[in-house]
Amino acid sequence: MKNILLIALSGMLMISSVSCDDFLTETPSVSIPDNQAFNTSEHYTYALNGLYQTLGRYSFLGRNILAMGDASSDLAAHTATTSHFYNIFRYQILDTNTYLEDIWGTGYYAIDRASRIIAASETSAHFTESESVVVNRCVAQAYAVRALSSFYLVNYFGLPYSDANKSTLGIVNVTKPVAAFEQIKRSTVGENYDQILSDIAKAKEYFAKEGVEDVDSKYMNKAAVSALEARVKLYMKDYNGAIDAANQAILLKDGAIVSSKEDYIQLYRSLVISDEDIFVIAKSATDYLSANSLNTLYGNYGMSLNESTIAEYPSTDIRLALLGGEWKGGKMAGVFANNQVSNLPVFRLPEMYLTLAEAYAKTNKFAEAKQSLLEVAAKRNPALEDSDIPEDATIISFINKERKLELAQEGHRFLDARRLGEKISVGNGTYKNFDVSKFVYPIPAKEVNAGFGVVQTTAWDANLPK
Repeated sequence: MKNILLIALSGMLMISSVSCDDFLTETPSVSIPDNQAFNTSEHYTYALNGLYQTLGRYSFLGRNILAMGDASSDLAAHTATTSHFYNIFRYQILDTNTYLEDIWGTGYYAIDRASRIIAASETSAHFTESESVVVNRCVAQAYAVRALSSFYLVNYFGLPYSDANKSTLGIVNVTKPVAAFEQIKRSTVGENYDQILSDIAKAKEYFAKEGVEDVDSKYMNKAAVSALEARVKLYMKDYNGAIDAANQAILLKDGAIVSSKEDYIQLYRSLVISDEDIFVIAKSATDYLSANSLNTLYGNYGMSLNESTIAEYPSTDIRLALLGGEWKGGKMAGVFANNQVSNLPVFRLPEMYLTLAEAYAKTNKFAEAKQSLLEVAAKRNPALEDSDIPEDATIISFINKERKLELAQEGHRFLDARRLGEKISVGNGTYKNFDVSKFVYPIPAKEVNAGFGVVQTTAWDANLPK
């Protein structure tokens, strides 16, 4: 990984694939030392731009993460028109799977780039006041991106967080650039979550420094950091913490949830940042991503929402404006000017209200849970009556259903089913009653076989669906 910084600083970011045998350590190259690379605040900005390009690559949040979350769940259908994500959809999984290799590799490239920005800032003391403001804003985002990347990796390559699973192996915690040939090891799931929360706290600390201004929804902004915290704490069943963080994200976003078909269509068919967007992987109308596009996967490459999922939307639901009728890509049909691109949502306002609803319900605050649920459900379905939603413990099934319907095609369902302990049908009904909470994807064989200390998850394949 020694050459990543040089690539970031030079703007040469067209990495075609993850090609090294080991993703976490790399042989020395012609890269310049970090203490020489970050001489001005502009260098931090260049490095941060490189970090976001890595985060948004098709091999991570630009396609794979969002595709995996639904392809492997009970929402998906696949015609096998192409082989894209078909092995994930059918759970024909090997430790040499290229999608898993790409997610692991690109995720750690992002973590490494973030760690280099952070490490450089800790030894730099020569900046002017105005330069320090720029550096601190970059460092805040570096901590946020590192936390976000780590969150996704531990949730695909580790078991879902619980008291029973906290001591099981998760991913490698990276808090500083990893030297070539350095021996490393996987931390526990509990240690991974501790590090994620620590990085979130540091992101908040740096955003709060004097003079540091917020950034917009194309970057990990203040609201996005709180949204990440809310999601992490919901996964940890820290419901009071999730409530506090979700409320903060809502306050910082200061947006609104749309309630008309026309406005709903614009959320996904336009590249304009919407009132619902907290953080998106932003695209350009001139991007032509072809096979590497999430839009292409849902448009021409055979993946869709299955009929049973579509049938769960009420006939009066405005979301059917994109999801109903003949399948044309659903929410990922692309923008009107280019069907290969759309802004890819990472955090949206509805998720925060649904997080509030779930967390309130889990703490027996059913009136608050109902109010939060209606913020989403009643705006998506104008025919929904207040009396249709119970104000007791049974509300949780309504919340879980709404979360599934609202966040479809955005990569949440596999992870939600795992943390909720649901038994689901996958492969469009090929495998039924699959206990997805016990399944974990294998560490890529390239990483394990490199011999730098990362071990495989024992008997990971014993919990594949049967």
